Amino acid sequence: MNRSEICSWEEPVYEKRSTMLGSGWRALADAIILQAAEDYRRLTQRIAKHPDEMEPVCEKRRIERFLRSDWFGVLSELDGRRLLRDLKADLGGMEGVQ
Repeated sequence: MNRSEICSWEEPVYEKRSTMLGSGWRALADAIILQAAEDYRRLTQRIAKHPDEMEPVCEKRRIERFLRSDWFGVLSELDGRRLLRDLKADLGGMEGVQ
C-alpha cells in the first residue's frame, strides 16, 4: 500500500479501518484510545481539585471531541459517545466540573 492510498480523502474514513486490521496499527490504535481514557480521568480529577485552571478544561474538551469524531471511528469499532458516557459515569460526582 502506498502513501496516497493511506492518505486519500476520497474514500470514507471508515473504509480505512480495513487497512489497519491485522497489523501493528491495531495495537497503536488501541493504545491511543486507552491513553485518551486515562487522560480524561486524570484531567477530570485535576479539574475537580483546581477548577480555575483552563488548560485541563481545554484538554478534556479536546478528548471529548476526539471520542465523538470520525477519526475515533477509524481507530475503533467502539461507540465513542458511549465510551464518553461510561467514562463520565465512572467518574461520578466529579463530572459536574466543566
